[in-house]
Amino acid sequence: STTTGIDQGQGTTGYFIDDVPLTDQYYSIATPDIDTFDVDNVVVLRGPQGTLFGSSSLGGAVNYQAAKPDLENFGMHLQGSIESTAHGDIGGSGKVMVNVPIVTDTFAVRGVYVYRDIAGFIDNIGTGQKDANRTLIRGGRIEATWKPAPNTTVNYLFLDQTEDTRDLGYAEPALAGRYAKTTLIPETANFGTKIHNLRLDQDFGFATLTATATYHQKTQDTLVDQTAVFGGFFPGASLVTVGQPAKSTGTTYEVRLASSSGDRFEYVVGVYYDNTKEKVTNIGAGAGITNSIEAVYGPIFGAGIGALAAPNNVWLDAYIPADGREEAAFGEFTYHFSDEWKATLGGRLFDERLNSETKASGFYVLATGGAGLTTDTFGKQKASGFNPKGSITWTPSDDFMAYGLVSKGYRFGGPNVTPSTPADPVPASYTSDSLINYELGMRSNLLDNRLQLDATAFYIDWSNIQVHLLTSTNLNYATNGGKARSYGLESTATYFATDDLTLSTNVTYLNAALVDDFNPGGGQPIVPGGSTLPGASKWQVSNTVSYQWSESEWHPSIMLSHRYISKAPGTFLTGIPQGGYNLFDARVGVDFGNYAVTAYVANIGDTRGITGGQTGPLEQYLVRPRTIGLTFDYKM
Repeated sequence: STTTGIDQGQGTTGYFIDDVPLTDQYYSIATPDIDTFDVDNVVVLRGPQGTLFGSSSLGGAVNYQAAKPDLENFGMHLQGSIESTAHGDIGGSGKVMVNVPIVTDTFAVRGVYVYRDIAGFIDNIGTGQKDANRTLIRGGRIEATWKPAPNTTVNYLFLDQTEDTRDLGYAEPALAGRYAKTTLIPETANFGTKIHNLRLDQDFGFATLTATATYHQKTQDTLVDQTAVFGGFFPGASLVTVGQPAKSTGTTYEVRLASSSGDRFEYVVGVYYDNTKEKVTNIGAGAGITNSIEAVYGPIFGAGIGALAAPNNVWLDAYIPADGREEAAFGEFTYHFSDEWKATLGGRLFDERLNSETKASGFYVLATGGAGLTTDTFGKQKASGFNPKGSITWTPSDDFMAYGLVSKGYRFGGPNVTPSTPADPVPASYTSDSLINYELGMRSNLLDNRLQLDATAFYIDWSNIQVHLLTSTNLNYATNGGKARSYGLESTATYFATDDLTLSTNVTYLNAALVDDFNPGGGQPIVPGGSTLPGASKWQVSNTVSYQWSESEWHPSIMLSHRYISKAPGTFLTGIPQGGYNLFDARVGVDFGNYAVTAYVANIGDTRGITGGQTGPLEQYLVRPRTIGLTFDYKM
């Protein structure tokens, strides 16, 4: 990515549940944190995945496949946990799944509810709140499956989840301490997601037709203390804040036909349509601002300027109503020349349009060089193209496979909610970016399948890269910054030393940098070509050792893991390096049949690792300190 904070537009990785998109089309409102409780598996696909998954899959796609209702058997799964975080508080979770067959073999309902209380570990010195960054994740899903005929399945999915953070969890070590911050108010961040999805799967024997219809709704409500940044504009005002309420609603439709597997010629073809409406707002407000403006700026702009420029103490009211639409036709076709050779060709033909309007009013517009108290800018974007994909695979035996792959991905552009000023020329919108990935890989099994090795070399050419920046007054915006290139190698080795002992290691080398100089404008320094992309650590290593006493009655197990990430810049222009740390975890479990107990320690060494920064070196987001916990499971 080009940011280690929250992407203003689409992220570079797409998230899905049962193929239903969880990411937003252009401006990021909310992406729910799906709990892996009661999922069949999680599919992680290398990027780009633009052919089948469309936009926002430059870096790949993560597809949570939820456990489907069981049409025959009643089932229940209860899980509870309690954990203690160093430098912080006690947290825990409660999760429940109930599966009820209504009509055996024909209709069943499966419900999941998750409550996660994630303990805080950052003290807010300004508000006097210890462990202020506590987060509550609440919600779940209901799935109903109807099978009216042996080859026909209808599935309905309802997902409703909220994520509420009491106070943003960054540390300001230079101002408050290693695990502390200081603001005048709690900086809250609340997000919500609702999804209704109806899916039909019809098996024709030679192929399966899948048709889906989805309604999605996202909400966001954040508030930050900007007194340190804007307080100088308003002498005498005791508090200055910026809030960002936002909402999106939309519908998504997809129809695809996939051939049965095992044939010499295999295919998947389909069409896709999405229409999403969003409204994103920036509200600058505070205590005593109207009177401050009247007293300080009245002699300059005339009597009554306080009420005109900051009615009800609101000094900035900026918002974007935006309407985006995406249409696409896609397909992948695989031909098996022989048992050893196969080739795949595919592509996605897409057309996307976005109409937006950036409106802003208030003292901020006037004070930063505007011609008056209001601005109104219309934006239109249109992008269309074809994302190709091609690969060839050689499998001379069951123990070896090699392949070459070329694929392309893209990402939506979008509007900026921050108003443009002479001091900070913010573009009304930023355009789409795209990349092409060239990849060579191999997979092998050795030592009678006890040793599995794989390696992947890649080269990525990224065009019109979206860059996320800050104005001189710390407001977010996005623009486009030319080209970037990435190349590297990923390798994994898994060794089954015995039937019970497994060892695994993964090593990734990455070199990701801008190609040309990037000039943000507005007096900001030029980012030179060759600059490493934010968060692009050159080395990442993970190691795992697990042992399970399979012959024992209670199947005890133990797992030790290690992760290393090397240093990388936090942002292009501001911030401090992140990474450069090791993390060690341990987990021990015992299974008593219907009951199971697991004890775990995360971040055993209590490493203070920096994962990113928001507005500069004063704000540091950290890995969670050492956390010790117990999890209890009951199934029937």
